[in-house]
Amino acid sequence: MPAINTYRAKDGSLSYRVRVRVKGQPLQTASFPTLKDAQKWAKVREGEMLTGKHFPQPTNYTVADLITRYADDVLPRKREETQRREGYILSFWQRQLGSRLLADITKADVVKVRDGFVKRGAKATTVHRYLNLLSHMLNTAIRDYDWIDHNVVALVSKPSLPPGHTRYLTDQERQRLLQECRKSKNTHLYSLVILALFTGLRRNNLLALRRQDIDLDTKTITIPRTKNGTALVLPLVGEAYDLMKTRCSHLPDNDPIFPHTADTQPRHWYRRAFDEAMKRAKIEDASFHTLRHCVGSYLIQAGVDIYTVSRILNHKSLAMSARYSHLGVENLRTALETMTSKL
Repeated sequence: MPAINTYRAKDGSLSYRVRVRVKGQPLQTASFPTLKDAQKWAKVREGEMLTGKHFPQPTNYTVADLITRYADDVLPRKREETQRREGYILSFWQRQLGSRLLADITKADVVKVRDGFVKRGAKATTVHRYLNLLSHMLNTAIRDYDWIDHNVVALVSKPSLPPGHTRYLTDQERQRLLQECRKSKNTHLYSLVILALFTGLRRNNLLALRRQDIDLDTKTITIPRTKNGTALVLPLVGEAYDLMKTRCSHLPDNDPIFPHTADTQPRHWYRRAFDEAMKRAKIEDASFHTLRHCVGSYLIQAGVDIYTVSRILNHKSLAMSARYSHLGVENLRTALETMTSKL
């Protein structure tokens, strides 16, 4: 007869621990967030055990073993930026749980780490990022390696994420920023910021650009692989086209559009120059990504429909572009006035 015990965590969440024992078979245990799921699993597992189906013995794989295999099998398939960021997170979990057996990891272990983040004042997005990667590793161990049969992270609640931030630069802020970019010791900073403001591209996509990605005949810029894993082609217009025409006139195909010194990573060199320009321009609560928000905001304010905005910014869904929709109030006013004039 399966036994189901109820556990209440410090945050008040409930989980249900199932234990199924049949003579001649190893003890089977699992935890579930709902009683219904626990009862369903217990019924199925007990039936399988009674019919004599084979169940693997608990493995001796550790979290460190999983991290090593995940880093070899899964991480290389991700974008370079993601590999770099998740490499730090894998090192963190190696220090926290590396020596523990996968089968011995409990909900309490994960909750302890989560609470540690909260006490240190970590942002909710940071907590989500670390827990999500651990969860993905455990799911990989379940689906692909057959090392464990459940994911304890699925039972752990996460802090609420803040609403999307739609900070964008005013006309005065934008003018001050461009003025300071022109003065920067980094002579390519002004072109980088203009291209960002004229395309809405992310910084990493811009810094990865090479001469072959710019087509001066069709006046287009191609991003072979975006954050969403898809290619993107955008028109080059206005000053952005003029700057790229000048820049590309003497570059071989494989040369970077935005070069950097041999001993400096490009993201650091340009980030430092941009941050210094923002400081001199006296602009607060903004980052390079704010330029992307500027494009979305300016497009909506100019009356561009949200579908087109979504295509330009290469959003996965219209919901991601909807954060800018409140800026198009005047467009809504015109639509309502058109409708009411016929009543």
